[in-house]
Amino acid sequence: MSNYQGPATLVAGDSEIAVEATLSASLSGEVRQWGGSVQTGEAGEALRAALDSGDVRIRFPDGQEGAVVATHTAIGSGRLRVSGSGTIPF
Repeated sequence: MSNYQGPATLVAGDSEIAVEATLSASLSGEVRQWGGSVQTGEAGEALRAALDSGDVRIRFPDGQEGAVVATHTAIGSGRLRVSGSGTIPF
């Protein structure tokens, strides 16, 4: 199992939103899964627009990126639960 806790950036189109990410990856049989939560101070239109764009990625300080989908959103709090797809980027 792999874990990441620290700064990251949500990237959606031309928007970039700084977040604190708490993510983990696991192997279930042959299937690798990763996800967790991200927290941002931008609880409003910027966050909503990023989620509505359809193509949201998370970028880590080392430049690695991965596609994510919000699985639970508490817009007023700035906290999102996310599920990643593809190669584990951390």
